[in-house]
Amino acid sequence: MLSSISGIIEGKSNGVNWTSDMLNLEIEYISKTLELMRDAQQMSNDAYLDSGSIQGGLTVISSLMEQNISENEIDSLMQTLYSRAVNLEKKYPGLSDTLESYRT
Repeated sequence: MLSSISGIIEGKSNGVNWTSDMLNLEIEYISKTLELMRDAQQMSNDAYLDSGSIQGGLTVISSLMEQNISENEIDSLMQTLYSRAVNLEKKYPGLSDTLESYRT
C-alpha cells in the first residue's frame, strides 16, 4: 500500500497527470492482489480489513477527481492516505513489499 501511494504522489510531483481512470486501475490492482494475498494466507484478516481503508480512500479520491475537485484538495487527501499507509506498514511490516511482489 505504501509503495502504491508513494508512487502516485511521486508521479504527480514528476509531472504525471493522474486521471480517475488511471487511479481506478491501481485500485483494481490493489483489490485483486489483497484478495490473492489473503487467500494465500500472506496476510491476516485484520490486515486485509485495515488495508480496505486505503483502497476506499483511493476510491473516494477517484470519484472526487471525476467531479473536478481542486488539485490542492486531491494532494491533501493523498498525503492523508500516505500517512495511513505508513501506519499500516508499521502495524503489518512487509505488507507493501508483498503487495508489490504481485505486480508484473
